[in-house]
Amino acid sequence: MMSEEVETTTPEYWLKRWEDNQIGWHKDTVNRFLIKYADELTQGRSSLRVFVPLCGKSLDLLWLADQGYNVVGVELAKQAVEDFFQESKLTFKLEKVKIVAASDPIDVYKCVEKQITIFCCDLFALTAEDAGGEFDAIWDRGSLSAVQPGVGDRGKRYTKHMRSLLAADGRYMLESHHYELDRGNKPPASISEELRREIYGEDFIIKELEVESFAEDPNRQGLSFAYNRHYHLFTPKAN
Repeated sequence: MMSEEVETTTPEYWLKRWEDNQIGWHKDTVNRFLIKYADELTQGRSSLRVFVPLCGKSLDLLWLADQGYNVVGVELAKQAVEDFFQESKLTFKLEKVKIVAASDPIDVYKCVEKQITIFCCDLFALTAEDAGGEFDAIWDRGSLSAVQPGVGDRGKRYTKHMRSLLAADGRYMLESHHYELDRGNKPPASISEELRREIYGEDFIIKELEVESFAEDPNRQGLSFAYNRHYHLFTPKAN
């Protein structure tokens, strides 16, 4: 039997969560902090390319597209991608695309009605070249938390990958959690200030935007313990 640490870092774990509809992280509303800080993320620019890692079936994709941005997501679970289009009442064209890091062609879903493209593959396999170039902005609403950045070198590997996808003048916004108890390696991961600096500090300038505390109402969002949600903006450091 696999240990919890190994289990939560495998594709099978997340595919099973989608299969069993254990997707408590999904919200039926657009993230209000994305709306609040969108101008800082995009620097007030229009017609940008925005990347959403491990996008699931997030309504944030729709909102970003409706602001006029060209939105690109990546998601491992085919069910999540197809649920997004079905529930949003959108149609798509399915293409098989060869990328360097995958032996077989991957599925790419291109929305007919809006500027939304979703690559169905391993996040780490997708390069900027595969995606049509570097991105002007990245919105990370739960992707870092899902990859268990405190396990081995996963955190640094993740942030290096995000940097490789982001343009030199781009910006990257992160939502992360910090808990007041040790939950081991159960996702979503708890991200301390120390870990955040360790994995982002080499490549990014870190700016804290806001902290939302659930200490007074720990049962909110379905969790039985107190925690905070943190919002940070990252600007790439000059090479």
